[in-house]
Amino acid sequence: MNKYIIEFLGTLFLVLIIGLSQNPIAIGLGLAVLVYMGAHISGAHYNPAVSLSMLINKQIQLKEFSFYVASQLLGSVVATYFVVLLGNDDFNVVSNTSDISSFFLAEILFTFLLVFVILNVALNKNLKGNQFYGLAIGLTVTAGAFSVGDISGAVFNPAVSFGPSFFSFIDPQVVGNDISSSDFFLYYLISGIIGSVVASYLYKKVYS
Repeated sequence: MNKYIIEFLGTLFLVLIIGLSQNPIAIGLGLAVLVYMGAHISGAHYNPAVSLSMLINKQIQLKEFSFYVASQLLGSVVATYFVVLLGNDDFNVVSNTSDISSFFLAEILFTFLLVFVILNVALNKNLKGNQFYGLAIGLTVTAGAFSVGDISGAVFNPAVSFGPSFFSFIDPQVVGNDISSSDFFLYYLISGIIGSVVASYLYKKVYS
C-alpha cells in the first residue's frame, strides 16, 4: 500500500507544480526532488508510461501496474482540483500546434527519451547505486519541455493530462473555456504508450 500512496502523492505534487508554475526548470527540479523522495519505496514512476515500461521489463506485475496507474490518475485529479482552488482556473493540457503529426512526433520522441533514460539510470547494473538518477530524470523533462513545449505542450505523461481532462469532460468551464483538455487526453495516452513501448523493447534489446 505504501508504494501506491507514494505514487499518488508524487503525481499530485508533479501536476501541482506543472499547473501552478508552467515553468520547465521548476518542473524538472520538482520532478527530481519527487523522484528522490519516492524511488526507494515505489520506484517513483508518477507516470503510466513509466509504469508500463517497468511492466514490460518485469519490474512489476500486471496487478501492481493497475494499482500504480490508478494511484497516478487519482493524484492528477486531486492536483488539478487544488490548482483551480489556488487560482489557476485556466489550467489546460493541450497541444500548441494544429499539426497532429508534429504533435505525435514530439510526444513520442521525448516520451521515448524520458523512459529510456529512466530505464538506464534505474535498472542498468553498471549504474547500480548511482545518486544522480533523480537529476538525470528531471533534466530530461526540462530539456524536453524547452525543446517541444511550443509544439505538443511537452507532457510525456498521460497522468498529467488526465486531471484537466477529467474536469474538462465534466464541466469545460472548470479548467479553461477555450480548447478542451479532454480532446487531447487520448492523444497523450497513445503517444505515451508508443514512446514507452519502443523505449522498453530497445532497452531490452541493447542490454539483454
